[in-house]
Amino acid sequence: MLGKLFKHELKATARLLLPLYLVLAVMTLMDRIVINLDIFDGVLAIIPGVITFIYVISIIAIVTVSFVIIILRFYKNLMTDEGYLMFTLPTKSSELINSKLFASILWTVASIVGVVASLFCLFITPERFTKLQEGFSMAFAELEDAFHGKVTILIIEFVLFFIIALFNSILEIYFSIAIGQLFNGHKVIGSFGAYIAISTIIQILSTLVLALVGLINHSSMMELYSFPNIIMPFSILFLLVTTMIYYFGTDIIFKKKLNLE
Repeated sequence: MLGKLFKHELKATARLLLPLYLVLAVMTLMDRIVINLDIFDGVLAIIPGVITFIYVISIIAIVTVSFVIIILRFYKNLMTDEGYLMFTLPTKSSELINSKLFASILWTVASIVGVVASLFCLFITPERFTKLQEGFSMAFAELEDAFHGKVTILIIEFVLFFIIALFNSILEIYFSIAIGQLFNGHKVIGSFGAYIAISTIIQILSTLVLALVGLINHSSMMELYSFPNIIMPFSILFLLVTTMIYYFGTDIIFKKKLNLE
């Protein structure tokens, strides 16, 4: 059932996002062409600026629309009249959450990759690519020396942190919406208020946890190697715990406190 829900979610969101990706690809190609041409004089000189402007707008649109879809699809599909149908399906509430979550993760990653690939295609030339490789090699060597040969571990930690943070940010929205639906007649305001409250509490807790870690490992925290050895592991652990709270909190509310009125 999860597979069917996931496919349905992908089809519903693809209708909105795939045209934007196509526009971005076309604008990337057009912008790459015009910035390398020196034929626009007089009145025609405005053309490169207009194309670049549309290109920037297309990037903003992809990022914005992806974020809005994550919110609207979850809210509209589960918290409005459509929710009566969704929650009567022979499936678990966790599968409903997972289908939305995996689709959101997929489109978020696709948007990030699409924008990065677009910028790469627009600005990178063979000469710049060679210089970029040399710059990365030099930076890696310097970091390897600064972190006493633990750059690989640090990179793995950053990748892990990014993946968990991606799930965390989406599930925080879901959890806020789940809490907001408990407020009859004020679900949107309740969701927004819940998100602000949760974000504030998490910021305070993360600061307190980091301060506590600093007190326990005061001497170690003053060293650069504390970042991969202490700071990043605790940050990942804290992020993982809050992610689990968001996920299971949303699932429990849907199971025991679902309010579609």
